[in-house]
Amino acid sequence: MTKVKSLSVVLAVLAAPWGVATVGLAGRASWFRQGNIKSLQETDAAYRDGIFWGDRDAREGRKLQPSMARWNDEKDRASFKTGYEKGYRQALDSRSPQRRR
Repeated sequence: MTKVKSLSVVLAVLAAPWGVATVGLAGRASWFRQGNIKSLQETDAAYRDGIFWGDRDAREGRKLQPSMARWNDEKDRASFKTGYEKGYRQALDSRSPQRRR
């Protein structure tokens, strides 16, 4: 019985760091994925296209009105719209007198 208890203690001592490391890495993996959302958007063609057209429309004084007809997939349309709104907002912010100071 003593050998079984000592074996259990040894296994628990050896397994504890493994469990802590596994939980720690799992937490980092989810944090890493969340941090990479921005970089994933910036490599998405529909998102980049949206930024381009949003910026252009704002600089030319057009209303905020994204034209998503060229993107067929709903995911691409949503990505384009997000990029468009960001590009439009950034172009307007860069023109405001408060930002130039």
